[in-house]
Amino acid sequence: MLDVTPAPDLDLLLAPGDQAEFVALCAWTTRLGRTEASWLYVVLHQGHGPWTHAYRVVPDRRPGHLAVFLERAEPGDRRAALRAWLQDRVAEADGRRGPRPGS
Repeated sequence: MLDVTPAPDLDLLLAPGDQAEFVALCAWTTRLGRTEASWLYVVLHQGHGPWTHAYRVVPDRRPGHLAVFLERAEPGDRRAALRAWLQDRVAEADGRRGPRPGS
């Protein structure tokens, strides 16, 4: 896990009644093998029936901008399942990087 900058503003992702939960700030390995500092969230959207989304938010190349990636979506309230899925992905990435100094 990383310890840097303040959390992003998720207002553009959320409608009234939606619930966002922070999962982690981590070094996420993309499909292309790059590592990006990423904020991970699960969001329960209520607009057209409940849907749960796993989002990854990263600083964009343009200063002051963010990029938002929808990593996974499931119908219903699946916050616990998607939180666990994101945490597993983080743990896998940490394992690929080898042991941390001091551990």
